[in-house]
Amino acid sequence: MKENPWKTLKSEIKYDNPWIKVIENQTINSSGNEGIYGVVHYKNIAIGIIPLDEEYNTWIVGQYRYPLKQYSWEICEGGGPIGTSPLESAQRELLEEMGIKANEWSELLRSHLSNSVSDELGILYVSKDLSFHTP
Repeated sequence: MKENPWKTLKSEIKYDNPWIKVIENQTINSSGNEGIYGVVHYKNIAIGIIPLDEEYNTWIVGQYRYPLKQYSWEICEGGGPIGTSPLESAQRELLEEMGIKANEWSELLRSHLSNSVSDELGILYVSKDLSFHTP
């Protein structure tokens, strides 16, 4: 792992709530120039689930997304508290949002989302051997 070429001169919390914290950093960047760098710290892990039946059909959910000011069709997703098993969070989200339970789970990928401005970690699962219940 390479050493961080950025230097942080000062950090100030600009906003804090139960889900995110916004920090403004006074920095010297890798070119030696001073500037500011805002970072959004997420207090949950982003969890996504792609449920697949025997024929590889899947389900999506639709909802209005306030930041986008539009309706969005998405995979099942939600937040899992840091310190809680991501798989348990995925199982909870799938049941809450879609009323689906799965007997088979595979982690597909881990990714840092919007990594130029946030530290949010996302974990994506594929679930199979499904049964259907009330969301």
